[in-house]
Parts: sequence; C-alpha cells; structure tokens
Amino acid sequence: MDALYPVLSGALTQEKNLEVITNNLANLNSSGFKKDFPILSALDPLGFDQPNLNGGKDPLPTYGFLDGISTDFSPGVIKQTGEPLDVAIDGENFLSVQTPAGVRYTRNGSLSLNSEGQIVTQSGYPVLGSSGPITLPPGRVNIDDEGRVSVEGIEIDSFQLVQFGDLKSLKKMEGTLFEAFGVTATPAIEKRVQQGFLEGSNVNPVEEMVAMIRIMRLYEASQKVIQSTDEMASKASNDLGKV
Repeated sequence: MDALYPVLSGALTQEKNLEVITNNLANLNSSGFKKDFPILSALDPLGFDQPNLNGGKDPLPTYGFLDGISTDFSPGVIKQTGEPLDVAIDGENFLSVQTPAGVRYTRNGSLSLNSEGQIVTQSGYPVLGSSGPITLPPGRVNIDDEGRVSVEGIEIDSFQLVQFGDLKSLKKMEGTLFEAFGVTATPAIEKRVQQGFLEGSNVNPVEEMVAMIRIMRLYEASQKVIQSTDEMASKASNDLGKV
C-alpha cells in the first residue's frame, strides 16, 4: 500500500493544477487579467535511495506537490472600445487603486464613475491620482498619453502610474488586483496610456484547454492505478491463506 501514496500525491497535485487552469479560463475575458501557472515539485521523502537485497539501491517513490503559484505578466492584446474611461497601459506600469485593505495595483483599465464622480474600477475601488481619488466634474473626459485626465479641456488630475523593479514581488489578491510584497512602487518613468482601449487577458484558451486535457488524462490514469492497487490489497486480505 506504500506505493499508493505517491500516486495519491500526484492526483491531488493535478487537482490543484486543474483549479489554476480553471481560474485562468474563467478570466479569459477579464481585462488586464494575468494568468497563473502552478509550480510543481517532486519530493523524495527520505532524501536518498533505498538499499535493496542485492547490495544496490532502489529509487524511493517520489511524491508530487504544488510548490506555489506564479503569475505570467506578459501583455494581453490591446482592443479598442471607444469608451472614454477605458484605458490601456503600455509597458509594465500599473494603475494605483485604493481598497479597504490599502493601495493595490492593476492593469485593468475598465473604469467608470461612481455616484460621487470618482473614477473607480469594476469593483468600485477609487483609482488614485496625484493626491488621492480622482473626482471629475460633468463634461467630456480626455485622457492623454501621460495619463493626465481633463474635463472640457481643463486638467483635473493624473493617474498615479507606478512600476516595480521585480514583478515577482507582486502577489495577486483578487481578480486583477495585486499587492506589492518586499518591493516599493515607484512612479512610472515611461508612460503611455491609450484612452478608449483595453488590455485583454493574457490567457491563451488553446494552451489552457490542451493543459486541461493532459491533466484529466493523468488524473484518470492515477485513478486506475489507485483502483488496481485497492483491488490487489482486497484480494490479498481476503484470499491469502485459503486452500
């Protein structure tokens, strides 16, 4: 039965892997979404091979586990929407957003106005400008390449665009929001904002579906091994000793 545990660990790891892919596919149409990918590892529980009766060594079963989840920050496709508060951000800059948990960062430029005239995200979080949430008076909105926001030709504020020295320090909190860990956001140096455009998700549906099919096959194979092992154990316990 000891041989069953590595198979079980592999099956559980593939379940976690499938959860990641399912979430990627669920956010296929989420603007600014960055896909995740699992970091899978294998573990030899004792760290060395097991001596056999012939004086050699047999490799111990290897246990699989999910070592973490990382994020692919490659850009998504930029699409034109024509909406005045939609913005796409070129490069590796992020919008700053005020949330109840603190400042978070996003590439999702699908913005709107709340009842107070503040520019907010789809979740209703205020987008930050140079001195806090950006509140607009009624009128035609224009956003230039530098992220400066004007209404009827009068400049109101500028998006607080930031960049990070190491994108791996960003941790996905929910949807398209990121929190910075161990790294400080610094003002973006090269800014390029496109009004009336949105950056799409960077999820490739074909790649995700192929990965999903591969995982399902591995999972099914694991189930067959588990079933066979269980049947062998059952026969051994019920039939052993019978004449």
